[in-house]
Amino acid sequence: MAQSLVSAISTTPIPAEDQPTFLETGYTHPEAGDFEKTSTFGFPDPAKTWNPDARVYYARRLKSPLNSAMITLSEGFPSRIGNTSLIWSGQDLAPEQYVFYFNEAEIAEVESALKHFTGLNQSISAVGRSTFPLATLGPRLMLLANKLYGESRGLGFFILRGLNPDRYTAEENVILYAGISSYLSSHRGKQDEKNNMLLHLIDLTASVAPDDVRQAPYSNVPQPFHTDTADLLSLYCLNPAVSGGRSILASSWKVYNELATLHPAHICTLAKGDWAFDTFGRSGAAYNMRPLLHLLPKSGRVQFSFSRRPLTGSPVSPRTKGIPDLTSKQSDALDTVHFTALAHAVHITQQKGDLQYWNNFALLHAREGFQDEGKNKRHLLRLWLRDETRAEKWGEVPEVIKGPWMEAFGNVGEEVWPVAPQKDREFVVEQRRSSGFA
Repeated sequence: MAQSLVSAISTTPIPAEDQPTFLETGYTHPEAGDFEKTSTFGFPDPAKTWNPDARVYYARRLKSPLNSAMITLSEGFPSRIGNTSLIWSGQDLAPEQYVFYFNEAEIAEVESALKHFTGLNQSISAVGRSTFPLATLGPRLMLLANKLYGESRGLGFFILRGLNPDRYTAEENVILYAGISSYLSSHRGKQDEKNNMLLHLIDLTASVAPDDVRQAPYSNVPQPFHTDTADLLSLYCLNPAVSGGRSILASSWKVYNELATLHPAHICTLAKGDWAFDTFGRSGAAYNMRPLLHLLPKSGRVQFSFSRRPLTGSPVSPRTKGIPDLTSKQSDALDTVHFTALAHAVHITQQKGDLQYWNNFALLHAREGFQDEGKNKRHLLRLWLRDETRAEKWGEVPEVIKGPWMEAFGNVGEEVWPVAPQKDREFVVEQRRSSGFA
């Protein structure tokens, strides 16, 4: 039964036959023994360290099982994070817990707000609660936003379903996306050095740039678990993939708890400030040294902050020469984060019109590889959001990455809102971006 934005939440578990399996993610469970690759949309690829190879990882586990006895966590890090609905495993979730549907009256209200804004003849940067009025739906969305922070049994993410983007022009889709999102968080961040406030995630194919130089947002490759430079992330699905392309989310604190229990040495490794992040020429230094895992001094919150590409390089972004390689301990810890997240992840098959929101501080995210068919192409829009009203509890950012956060959410300057995908070759092959500025 469809759940409205204000419906009660069901806790019925997903039937076993509907749960994503290890086989669906492209590798077999370690108990199967042979680690045979089984899917073109999964992560394993022995030629790419950016997308970790399950066969290599689990072979390491079998050869060198970790002994967690007598290992002390890094100073201040908790032995376990508990008592929050932000800790979950995907196999225990049902769609009714995170998918909410717009009813006809709510869609009509969105379209009325869209008409109101277009009548103002203002730029898209002016979209907000006052210019995109949702008198009834708006307060419901603001209440629903609490779930992104673990309130009201929230999981740190949800999907709003029911819009039909085919009813609107490209510009109207951007306006209503920004308008609805403003009720969840009013502060939007720029996503690159060109002041783009909106990113189009679409495979632009070799007609724009060859596969070996086109960056991940503009290709169909799988993307391993990472975080972005934002408090909240949002995706608007204009069109889903023909095959694959699922959005994959995992609870950061579920991953942390499992590592702290089974692999405490990894917590120590992840928390050290000796990880070399390639800047790809973005700053004067060739690389920056910092941790992947942070314990925030004011809030006491444990937070992951990383992207694999600056740490490993990728087929389209080779690691800059002279940067220290990952140690075996670092490589093992990084892969353990990925495969632990994958084991507890929820795999979301996006539908046309879906609006997906999640807390970047509480969740890790990844993307399944996908296939398009002719003009039937996967096309998503992305926003970065920050809620200043929650600054006391959620606004703290690790000191070593405050610079990128300020660059994204500080003085943006003149905002750029591309209503169509940018097909400039130089733009789509730019290596300096990695989940934004992080």
